[in-house]
Amino acid sequence: MVKRRTLTQKKVIEHANRLIAARGLDHLTIRELATDLGVRPQSIYNYARSLNDLLDQVGVRFVHELAQQLLHELAGVSGDTALMVFAQVFRRACQRQVHLAPILLTPNQLAELPQTHAALVALYREMFTSLHLLEHAGTTQMAAITLYRSALFGFIMQELGGFLRLPPEQVDERFTQTMALAIRQLPVRG
Repeated sequence: MVKRRTLTQKKVIEHANRLIAARGLDHLTIRELATDLGVRPQSIYNYARSLNDLLDQVGVRFVHELAQQLLHELAGVSGDTALMVFAQVFRRACQRQVHLAPILLTPNQLAELPQTHAALVALYREMFTSLHLLEHAGTTQMAAITLYRSALFGFIMQELGGFLRLPPEQVDERFTQTMALAIRQLPVRG
């Protein structure tokens, strides 16, 4: 009797994520994933239309896991503190997914992942809406929100890219200082 394989969407995404973490984003291929799963490459196409679609699904999973972590960490937190917690949790998530984070933080690459992009936008919108930053937001407030995201993304990209050649505690301190400067530009209190 032939043993039937049980391939699922969840299993495909988990293995793709594991391969990205182990070998890097550039080394993920449908063939490599199929080999890792012990199936033929054609079987992967039952769960992903293309490699780009697979990456999009992995990205959506990242955002979903990040949202769950934020839900837990932001319970009972508001104002400037919430913005700092959001930044810290986002940074930690990117540090755990060092090979995936660059495509999530680079606009040109993120544009190729429409579901992930939409999930990230929804996450930011929820955060800024809950802090009443989007209500009647004028040009200055929108610029401050852009500054906050830019500071967060820019710092993480510099850190992951190895541009911050400092001891870890100094990098953490610099991150906190950078985000505090960006948060001060937003009219949030609480």
